[in-house]
Amino acid sequence: MIRSRYRFARPATLEEATALLAAEGGAKVLGGGSVLVPALSAGLEDPGLVLDSGRLGLNRIEATDRAVTIGAGATYAALGASEAVRTRVPLLAAMVAEVTGGPGLWNLATLGGAACHANPASDAPGCLSALDAQFRLACATGSRLVPAADFFRAPFLTARRPDEILTAIVLPVAARPGPSRYLKLKHAASSWPIVTASCLVAGGPGAPRLRLCLGGAAPVPVVAEWPLGSLGPEDAARLAADACGRIETEWTDELAGPGYRRSVAVTMAARALRSVLETPR
Repeated sequence: MIRSRYRFARPATLEEATALLAAEGGAKVLGGGSVLVPALSAGLEDPGLVLDSGRLGLNRIEATDRAVTIGAGATYAALGASEAVRTRVPLLAAMVAEVTGGPGLWNLATLGGAACHANPASDAPGCLSALDAQFRLACATGSRLVPAADFFRAPFLTARRPDEILTAIVLPVAARPGPSRYLKLKHAASSWPIVTASCLVAGGPGAPRLRLCLGGAAPVPVVAEWPLGSLGPEDAARLAADACGRIETEWTDELAGPGYRRSVAVTMAARALRSVLETPR
């Protein structure tokens, strides 16, 4: 008789879920399962417990005057269909439209799962860092908000502790979103990104700032920000060089060897910056 390598739990409440995580140090949280399930099948993961979050009600997308809150279980399909995302967070909407995989993945994979997986060569970390996202983590004793700058710590490593579950991603929004652009370079339509560039005008009308985040170029997203002032398209190349100069350690994997990501990041950054700076504000 074949025995399961791990226990499986599908709690009905967040309290039950966090209690299970507190009791089981090696648990894995199952969101959409697009990454975890293949890893379990291939024997690449060997947790003591797999906790399915599907009954916890973490799929809601809610908007207020100041923020759009995305439940950790919201799928890419739900994000793509959300008017709040489309109108209040156009950079995220543009990123979602570029996610590789087709309907089979879009209806399964979640933004929260992608964030927690923290693959440097993926869409979510760079875009969420550009949006100054905050990650709501819950455990048996309470919850905390962690900014993106502190959440993504290393390749495939975040600030989430083993006893915590991501419940939501909070995105600050302006009353009227400024220009934004999401670009990515990939080898083929079905491949992971090589480098992503997320650019937007952020901040209030009194002190707007130009923010750029490069994903995939380094082990964690690289964010650069400048006062918008009188910046124009002619400044794009200079700002791109400045941003890429902040890449301390280049990320390399089977998709791109040493030197490649660093070289193409300059072009991707310049294109995204120029596009935003050319857009009337």
